[in-house]
Amino acid sequence: MAHALSASIPNQVKLVVWDLDETLWNGTLSEEGISSVEAHLQMVRDLVDRGIMCSICSKNDFEDAKAALVDLDIWDYFVFPHIAWSPKGQAIKAMIAAMGLRDENVLFLDDNHLNLEEAQFFNPNVMVFDANQDILPLMDLPTLAGKDDKSHSRLKQYKVMEEKQVEQAETGLSNIDFLRQSEIRVKVITDVEDQMDRVYEILNRTNQLNYTKKRANTPAEKAQLQTLLNTAGVHAGLIEVQDRYGDYGVVGFFCVSAKYSGNVVHHLAFSCRTLNMGVEQWVWQFLNKPDFKTVGGVANPIDAHENVDWIQDVKDFDAPETARQQQHLCLVGGCDLLQVSFYCGTDRDEFVNKPDDNGMLVRFDDVGFFLNQRDPVLNRLFTQKNFIGYGSDDMVALDKSLASSDLILLSMYFSFANDLLFQYRGKEPGSEFLGSVPPRRFQQLMRDQKTAMRFAKSMQHRPYDIHDRLDLTHRCFQVADVLRRADAPIFIIGTTVRHGPQAERNPKPRIAFNDMCRKFCAETHNAHFIDIDTLLTPAEFTDSDHYSRTGYFKIADFVNSHTMMKIAA
Repeated sequence: MAHALSASIPNQVKLVVWDLDETLWNGTLSEEGISSVEAHLQMVRDLVDRGIMCSICSKNDFEDAKAALVDLDIWDYFVFPHIAWSPKGQAIKAMIAAMGLRDENVLFLDDNHLNLEEAQFFNPNVMVFDANQDILPLMDLPTLAGKDDKSHSRLKQYKVMEEKQVEQAETGLSNIDFLRQSEIRVKVITDVEDQMDRVYEILNRTNQLNYTKKRANTPAEKAQLQTLLNTAGVHAGLIEVQDRYGDYGVVGFFCVSAKYSGNVVHHLAFSCRTLNMGVEQWVWQFLNKPDFKTVGGVANPIDAHENVDWIQDVKDFDAPETARQQQHLCLVGGCDLLQVSFYCGTDRDEFVNKPDDNGMLVRFDDVGFFLNQRDPVLNRLFTQKNFIGYGSDDMVALDKSLASSDLILLSMYFSFANDLLFQYRGKEPGSEFLGSVPPRRFQQLMRDQKTAMRFAKSMQHRPYDIHDRLDLTHRCFQVADVLRRADAPIFIIGTTVRHGPQAERNPKPRIAFNDMCRKFCAETHNAHFIDIDTLLTPAEFTDSDHYSRTGYFKIADFVNSHTMMKIAA
């Protein structure tokens, strides 16, 4: 008997839909009256305590049925009830869609076999059970074990969904207009180590909005995830959501690798509780819309909305309006800023290492990017385009960003340390420029003999000593200072002098660079030096120029905390 029962309810149950007459209670409400079945009422309470939702699909008068359920003190345990003199199959289908569930996770209890067959006709994967039988043994099935939720957090979240859908129907607003007035706020939680149980739950329990379908069930899978989270350049976050209707809790998880060629998606999964709110599309947008292949079917394409502008990114739900996306950021530097930018906000201009059309590295942490003339003639030069990579349009965009941003973050150690600094003087006026060629790009260029000859004829190597290079980098900081608004802080990231093989081999240039940066910040209004050696622990250095995920988060937290202090003041 137990085996047969288990076979009829094979899938994890997330929703139980109850008929009322001769199922939840004995008798027919509209005829001879009813008598309550306390064991069934307790079953509803126990299901909700397990985080399994209960709904109603009954052919009755709504107000009469509600009054009876209120008298039984059980009405508030149900969500999305359908009580009307209408067919049940399509009603259940609409209910499942409204709750963002899949029919295979729904169990329908009814004493009429025609209603059960109709439910499965419109919802082919729904599980059904004839309520003429004893339904109490269902509570012993592993598929109805649920998860302890005596605080009824899931019930509250579905009540919020229900309230929203009722209000939207009453207002007649379009979905987007309704979302705009919903005051949706998102908090990105980057300290995921303290909430790994929730991470595992999201990865293992979500299907409709799990875009990679990667799980973390087994010890091996969990160990693999932990290794991934400890890898340099990997970023992860939990997504917590609230709006003016209520608190949805932690509903999503992402894990990506940040590379100069783009972000690689390892995990992207969300609970269906926020389906159709645009949360998953906002997170994809927050991650700079990485290109990846969705695995399996999903309820909502990741690119369903071109621009999600109705969600506010906040640092603290209870704080005043300090949304990170209200701060427009200008980030200039090497690959370390690709890591930091994950935690600094969504509204940002990134002048950070990237590949050009030929796949060769373009670096923006270059003195020429700040100091060269902004002349359109540079865009036509073979030398500028192929040997340096950025053009005058990029430099003009930098100037505009420096002038308009609320915060400027610079990581310029490469501009000082790279000695492959060249000068070009063309025949056309305005064609002179200074530029650092990344070592890897230089090696690629030299493989082609014609390109190497052209490089040798047009580019003059300038062997600047350490003092000259310090002066050039200092002038870059001065350009940023002149162009920025007075109330826009500048943050300058230093370099380690203590950790990693590069620093250990030759710490003197690093010491000189840090000293110059400190001096500039000390003498410049609203400028802040980020001392890496003081801020990070030794374990957070993967080498002299790269840090662990927690290290990058600390840098961003330093920036965010100083910015929030300024806003509060």
